[in-house]
Amino acid sequence: ALTQDPKFKLYTEKSLFKDFKPSSAAVSDEVAARAEQGNYFAEKILVHEACATRISKWATSRPNSLVITVAPISDVRFLGGINGRVPRISRFLNKESLVDEEAVTTILLNPNAKETLSESKWLRLEIGTSPDNWAYQTKVADYLWFSSMPKVNMLPRMMNEQ
Repeated sequence: ALTQDPKFKLYTEKSLFKDFKPSSAAVSDEVAARAEQGNYFAEKILVHEACATRISKWATSRPNSLVITVAPISDVRFLGGINGRVPRISRFLNKESLVDEEAVTTILLNPNAKETLSESKWLRLEIGTSPDNWAYQTKVADYLWFSSMPKVNMLPRMMNEQ
């Protein structure tokens, strides 16, 4: 297994690997397919760690700043990509850091069902909905922002019904 942490494993299986497409040569060769999958995993982790590190370093040197990062939905959905790494890296760079999961806000711009990994016409709002994964259930983002009113049937429910 590429990861053992249950929450990150859920993110890896339910989000990160959903964008992996093996080459036509690897489709028929299981060893090559696993090698490609491992390379894809390593590349995504490197990109996420590098971006989160750069964000954290910039913010650490400017403690009263606001950082806005524009990234592909696949790198921030379900809070396990770049955005999920910023608190850990910020604490590593500065033990006194106040950056935690609540300090990082993720907004998806004009998401569609496919980008949220839904197999229906509705947006998928969370992963980890089976009883085995409830402890690790993760929302797709803190907010969804649409440049125009989405179709009513695109959202299965309000994200924060409070």
